[in-house]
This record gives sequence, C-alpha cells and structure tokens, in this order.
Amino acid sequence: MFMLLIKIGIILIMLLGLSLTLAPRFAGTVIILFGAVLYEFITGFSTMIIWVWVLLLGLTVLAEGGGRMLRNYLTRRSQAARSFSASATVGHIGGVLAANALLGPFWGVILWELIIGKTMVPRWDFIYAVIIRMAAAATLRFMSGVVMIVLVIGWLM
Repeated sequence: MFMLLIKIGIILIMLLGLSLTLAPRFAGTVIILFGAVLYEFITGFSTMIIWVWVLLLGLTVLAEGGGRMLRNYLTRRSQAARSFSASATVGHIGGVLAANALLGPFWGVILWELIIGKTMVPRWDFIYAVIIRMAAAATLRFMSGVVMIVLVIGWLM
C-alpha cells in the first residue's frame, strides 16, 4: 500500500512537470526527471536501468535546450514580440469572457468587438503567426515529457 502511494505521488509530480512543459518559462521536463530520480532514491536505486536514464537525460536536454532554440529560431524575425503575442491573445480572450459575464453574451461580444476588436484584427496576422510558432516549440517539449513519463512508468516502476 505504501509503495502504491509513493508511485501515485511520483506520477502526480511528473504530471505537474508535463503541464509545465507548455509554459515557456518553466522547466517541466526537469521536474519529470526529478520525479524519476526521487522514485529511484526512495526505492534504493533497485530498478536502475542505465539506457533509460541516458534516454531520460537526453530527452530533458532536447526538450529544454532544443525547445528554447526552436522557439528563438522560429520567432526571431517576427513582427510581434513573443510576450506581446501571448499577452494580447490571453487578454483578448479574457476581455471577451469578462464582457460576456458583465453584459451578457450578445451585448458583451458586440461591445468588446466594437471597442477592442478593431485594434486587434489588423495585428492578428502577426500575433497568430507567433503564437503558432511558440506552440510548435511547446509541442516538442510536451511530447518529450510524454515519452519521459512513459519510460519511467514502463521501465522504472
């Protein structure tokens, strides 16, 4: 029963790391690797398989270093900054939701689009391109995290 609780805790730590792979500022794959190391430490390194650890370290380096390099490469010549693109998109969606909550679904969207939408639409092409390119880098990190979790659960647990 105790080992089951430990495994569930480790899986929760790794799932937290997996969710953080989608945020560019957090090293989610490092948290997944930490969960694997913590599990090995708790079990006394009894399930140590060298090739799995080499693969986990390689995936961590690929996800963190490669993800940052890919994001910088894809967005280096964009006409909108990465932080502006993400903030503008989140702010726009949040504004639409707030206007809907305050004024109702019909009038909220109408008012929001009349006031804010006309300034967003001309810039949306640039913003959309940056968001898509940032999503490509996040996908690389997320898929690396998924493979890492499958390796840990399949071979170490």
